[in-house]
Amino acid sequence: MWWVLAMMAHPEFQKRAQDQLDNVVGRSRTPTFADAPNLPYIQALVKESLRWRPVVPLGLPHATTADDWYEGMFIPKGTLCIANLWQCHHDPAAYGDDAASFNPERFLDEQGELISGPAETRDDGHCTYGLGRRACVGKHAANDTLFISMAMVLWAARLEPSQDENGEEVPLDTETPYDTGMEL
Repeated sequence: MWWVLAMMAHPEFQKRAQDQLDNVVGRSRTPTFADAPNLPYIQALVKESLRWRPVVPLGLPHATTADDWYEGMFIPKGTLCIANLWQCHHDPAAYGDDAASFNPERFLDEQGELISGPAETRDDGHCTYGLGRRACVGKHAANDTLFISMAMVLWAARLEPSQDENGEEVPLDTETPYDTGMEL
């Protein structure tokens, strides 16, 4: 949902992705997973969507398995630890002064090729799939699903904001969180 909103709020990014799809895939067939290496802009959209609006902004809780010290602070065994992924993903030191903004081009080099992002993100460009030694085992399936879904939608349609009764675009709110009613 956030990605759809981002595409409507930033038609320039949507157009760049669609232009790349037209150049690589064309109009005679739909995109496939085999096209992924030649569609770095779509891959950057996946990374940026997960960074900009993480699915679980506070991550999943973990507990320490042993007493530990971190930056002079004692953390006893069994302490519940919650990673603020929202803050990690919006840190200007890691993502630049525009960290709060949606910008898939932060994951592309000057030639338009995909780059990994901050080193601690294990080439994902974000921490959505977890931190440390353990990461979500389904991250590859999730990334592939997001890639093909985004590629297919952008190949088939142009996403635009609604219009009011006067034909004017309805303003989009990209800041207010919403609750779908779903829980983990």
